[in-house]
Amino acid sequence: MKVSLFIPCLVDRYLPDIGVACVKLLKSMGIRVYYPGRQTCCGQPAFNAGYPDLARPLARKMLKLFDRGDLVVSPSGSCVTMVRESYGDLDLDDADLQRWKKVKEKVFDLAEFLTRDEVLERFESKIEARAVMHHSCHHLRHTKGATALETLAAKVEGLELMTSPEADRCCGFGGAFSAKLPELSIAMAQDRLQAMAELNPDVVVLSDAGCILQLRGVLAGSGPADWKAPVIHYAQLFAAESLAELLHVQ
Repeated sequence: MKVSLFIPCLVDRYLPDIGVACVKLLKSMGIRVYYPGRQTCCGQPAFNAGYPDLARPLARKMLKLFDRGDLVVSPSGSCVTMVRESYGDLDLDDADLQRWKKVKEKVFDLAEFLTRDEVLERFESKIEARAVMHHSCHHLRHTKGATALETLAAKVEGLELMTSPEADRCCGFGGAFSAKLPELSIAMAQDRLQAMAELNPDVVVLSDAGCILQLRGVLAGSGPADWKAPVIHYAQLFAAESLAELLHVQ
């Protein structure tokens, strides 16, 4: 089995360890991983900020790059949603529209891909840890990632997975939202972190790079004073060989 890896900008620029963990995890399952080095931004920031004309050329480039036979896997539900849904709102020309109709059917969030029947039977993970899961908005409302992630977590030997109260509430990132309304954004993150702190987990597990940067930043600056825990991507959890390895994630 072979997949093309679609890495979002925030992972590429700020959280490359997530990409490394994806490769490690997929290869441990006997899956060949191809990384198209010419990939850039999928266009989501421009589109969400109201600039479809800026997003369109980025979408065209992504569609041409991934217009091949492989399945496309990404550790970001928001970027997957951009490709699968929002590209249809970009007024693409006929050639790109046909590419999009083909590409959108083979783009998967990592958790979705890992729970495909022929892949799930290969999935194995073992770690002694207490973790609390926060599902991103896109994982809950657009992809099947939240349900898939719970299926995967249940298969991890030694993992105690906890759910914080109101776990479906937004962390406050929301892309441009966090820049335009920083006070509200920070307050939302503080609320989520306080709910998680009360469970005292070893690690906080998330599914989107933006949410990770949001909670890490607020936790470091104005989070619960008597509690700190690594905020990590689920790929890092599943690929880790010990809790000690995760406790050093920054």
